[in-house]
Amino acid sequence: MAEFESRRAFEHIDKLAYEIGPRLAGTRGDRMASDYIFKQFEGIGLNVKIQEFKFVDRHLRSKATVALFTAALALSLLLPSIFSLIVWLAALALWRSLGRLLPKLTSRNLIATKEVEAAKRRVAVSAHYDSARCSTGIRLRLFAKFAFLPALALVTAVLVVRALAEPPAWPFVWIVLAAILFPVLAAMFAAASNRHASPGAEDNASGVAVMLETARALFDTPPPETSLTFIAFGAEEQGLVGSAALAEEKLLPPDTPVLNLDMVGASPAAYVIEGNGLFKKVRTPASLNQKIMESAGKAGLRPKLWWAALAGHDHVPLVKAGIKATTFTFDTSGSDKLGRRLAKWFKLPNARVRGYRQLHSLDDTPERIGLANIERAAVVALDFVATI
Repeated sequence: MAEFESRRAFEHIDKLAYEIGPRLAGTRGDRMASDYIFKQFEGIGLNVKIQEFKFVDRHLRSKATVALFTAALALSLLLPSIFSLIVWLAALALWRSLGRLLPKLTSRNLIATKEVEAAKRRVAVSAHYDSARCSTGIRLRLFAKFAFLPALALVTAVLVVRALAEPPAWPFVWIVLAAILFPVLAAMFAAASNRHASPGAEDNASGVAVMLETARALFDTPPPETSLTFIAFGAEEQGLVGSAALAEEKLLPPDTPVLNLDMVGASPAAYVIEGNGLFKKVRTPASLNQKIMESAGKAGLRPKLWWAALAGHDHVPLVKAGIKATTFTFDTSGSDKLGRRLAKWFKLPNARVRGYRQLHSLDDTPERIGLANIERAAVVALDFVATI
């Protein structure tokens, strides 16, 4: 096996975060990044398959949602009760169809393989290469996320009651509904309106860099009887679209354990993702997590399990498709009050919220990446491939 070279990894980070810069899915930067990764895979000697997929930009969808329900609620003040209900129900149906009606963007996954004859096992390492729009703040996003559906349900119920029994003071009732729904819509619009995009050094040029250099180090002398796969996912920041597309088309054999690398360069504490979600919970395989924790121990790390209550990772669609997959990451190690509350309210083990302050910001730059973290993440990836 060739030696993992941290210098090469940092060159990848600089290329992606500085030279290419923001890599919003479906944009020129996104395509430049995928072209760069494609050339790196080919230069190593891997066979590369491109999977293109289409998606609706989540920020456009949010803005369309705001416009749709703002107009529908405004019309409910002016129209008779039965017509206002019809308009509202039509808005709900249209909202459910936005994914088919709005214009679509294109991104792609890169699946690089090294097949060996009579392989007895397969193993994969993955990372997403797109970056995100700058965040408007977690409190605003949480308010919009958790208040939206209850507000819709309340307005729908009131409009149904109004159609059945006209209240004598509808304008006053409407004012109450507007006072509830419009702030939620305003929060959604604000969260979707930041035009700045993060250069994404930590999230997730760091994971891509470790994956690429791991691929180079393993190519000439892979573990015996082992076929290797390296996956660069697109559109992770759009809601795990790339990994969902790969799982849907079944482009990865189900017997392939996957180590996903996401944000492995800047923070002091190591974590293995135990599960994701608040209501629709997805738990990662405990045996796989234990193996990665053992690999991390060989790098001098003491990783903890982390239930990512408010975040998704690219392993989630794979796990849902029956593939053993999980994510290794670094983050802060300080107090997490919100995480403790979520753990208590939703009965989640090890729940926490990511504490890296430069996440989805203009300050997520290569200067914040630590050499020691890159080297330790490499040890985890290399040991995982060799011994899983």
